[in-house]
Amino acid sequence: MKFTQRLKYYLIGFGLGLFLVFLLFKDRTWSWLPENRVLDFIVEHPILVDKNVYPSLVDTIDLGKEVFNIVLNGSVDFSRSNTSGDIKLYHLHHNQKSIEIALSFTDSVSRIVKINQTNIPYTKNLNQSSSTIQMDNQNFISLINDITFSFNNIFNCHLRNWGFENNIIKKNIASIDILWNESLPYKYPNPWYLSFIKLNNKKYLIHFEKGDQRIRFKNIISTDMLKEDIPLIDQLSKADCEHIDE
Repeated sequence: MKFTQRLKYYLIGFGLGLFLVFLLFKDRTWSWLPENRVLDFIVEHPILVDKNVYPSLVDTIDLGKEVFNIVLNGSVDFSRSNTSGDIKLYHLHHNQKSIEIALSFTDSVSRIVKINQTNIPYTKNLNQSSSTIQMDNQNFISLINDITFSFNNIFNCHLRNWGFENNIIKKNIASIDILWNESLPYKYPNPWYLSFIKLNNKKYLIHFEKGDQRIRFKNIISTDMLKEDIPLIDQLSKADCEHIDE
């Protein structure tokens, strides 16, 4: 068989193989790719910024939205990054906006060192003099919107008592307001959140966990029942429901 024929058959087989791989894995995240590994790490760990610079940045931009728009929707420019040493420097960009992040895989910490043209000095101790940047609600909703929602018996019981089906949560997910100071977004293996949500123009407090493939809604309580002198998570944990399905 001539070389050109062998090459033709090889390319046909290779093309079919690529097509089959795409069909089988098109809905999966390629988390092992270098860029996705970096971006996933940044999302799943605290992003810090120098607290002495933070107020001046907040005065000019919505910092959380600015940063997470780039992290969740942007790309890593490895040609402008420095990946040698224990602390690696990655350049991320999206829609003519950019940030540079100093990252330590060992200490599980990321720190903003440049936003667009604003340099932010940092030391080898990435935790020193730092504040955590919280994700904005809009980006958080985009992050969880395609993940499966599940509901435990207590959550479903409360919804039934109020005349709701649990699909009302998905329909109103755009109204959530994450209480970051009351949540544990970097808890391993299952970070959990407290959030307000509006259902039929009434506000409720919900507790849910985020896994890789599923959001698990644990409990819900009407804000009419909240007491100021008791931690919110304690009030939710005691919000039992009668007639729970076994």
